[in-house]
Amino acid sequence: MGVNVNISYDQAAYGPGGPLHVTYSNYYQPMNPGLIRGFRALSLSAQTGFSSGRMDGYGYLAVSINPDTQIKDSSETAFLSQAYNATSFRVYQNTIAQKILFEGKTATGVLVETAGLTYTLEATKEVIVAAGVTRSPQMLMVSGIGPQEILAQHNIPVIVNRPVGQNWQDHCAFEFQYKMNVGGNAALEGNKEYLYQATEDFLTTQTGPLTNWGGDILGFEKLPSPYREALNESALAELAELPDDQPEIEWLIASHGPQLATSSYVTFTPAILAVTSKGTIGLTSANAADNPIIDPKTFSSPTEQALGVQIYKRLQEFVNATGLTSGPELKVGPLNTDAEILEGIKQTGLPWYHGVASCPMGKESDPNAIVDTNGKVFGVSGVRVVDASVIPLIAPGHSMAPVYMVAEKLADAIKRGV
Repeated sequence: MGVNVNISYDQAAYGPGGPLHVTYSNYYQPMNPGLIRGFRALSLSAQTGFSSGRMDGYGYLAVSINPDTQIKDSSETAFLSQAYNATSFRVYQNTIAQKILFEGKTATGVLVETAGLTYTLEATKEVIVAAGVTRSPQMLMVSGIGPQEILAQHNIPVIVNRPVGQNWQDHCAFEFQYKMNVGGNAALEGNKEYLYQATEDFLTTQTGPLTNWGGDILGFEKLPSPYREALNESALAELAELPDDQPEIEWLIASHGPQLATSSYVTFTPAILAVTSKGTIGLTSANAADNPIIDPKTFSSPTEQALGVQIYKRLQEFVNATGLTSGPELKVGPLNTDAEILEGIKQTGLPWYHGVASCPMGKESDPNAIVDTNGKVFGVSGVRVVDASVIPLIAPGHSMAPVYMVAEKLADAIKRGV
């Protein structure tokens, strides 16, 4: 991270080896001392990272980059490349799966299209769907697995009537941006001299801001007093249903700014981890090439809205304590009344791309479940879903590690033939 910076982390939270690298950036963000000052002012305690399962306090974020090259690791570099080299795995490029083919309720293959040519890939064992939280439910629905009212709208014969795409969950986050009085990554876009030096540092010594995504330190907490007392009884009752150790707020801070920024900016992005709204995935047509209808319903529940207003008030305390900002907030400006705050945070709100549960895992008796504990789709044979869509409940944190975990679990089930 830096010459005079030591990071404490829980070694037991990591395995002795594996294809995916997890480490820390070789660049220490200049804003970090201010963030630590702010977190301490909020009475958050320092943690040795968040990979061991304790999600309260603040700490440094481990990221999936190669420690030697400081280049990002991914499922492609860590897993797909190995499959290319070690197996007969084959990728059909520029090819779209149109639908799963069935004989009765047994999957026999996939109808695909490449450059206008339509043909069938036959399945000798099973069809594995891994198209993600929006496209996997779409693929099931265009193939006849989904809510019968949606399938009927597009004249798709119903093979299995189950609520595919109806329980999507995602975190809601809000962006607030300020000019910053220390250096950071924002100027990489608009300051040529800064970008040139950063590029030289990265290429020659694998150091500098290009080794860093824009931040180092995260924070997690439940909404504390006096803000909690401002929530209504309904919101308090709904939050009380969550586990005692589950945080309700994440504090993500990055040295990002507007496009082509030439000076330094900081973006505070608080996120609601206590998700109480559910979105849906629908169909625009029976053609898998057409985009599905995505209605995340993010920040739609009264509990999330009440929590969001209080998080904004907590944010003001945090921002002021960091001593990092120069001037007013730049996206929505000062917000005073609860009504102004609610409208303002709606303008800056965004889904956090941690979506899960559009094909949730569960027992067959559960009316919302789509797949069993091995990812097999209920009501048919020979179809399995392996991606974030099968995770039945959203985790109070980032989704990358849970998705890798599910992939490892279901890959093992595939190898064992269960």
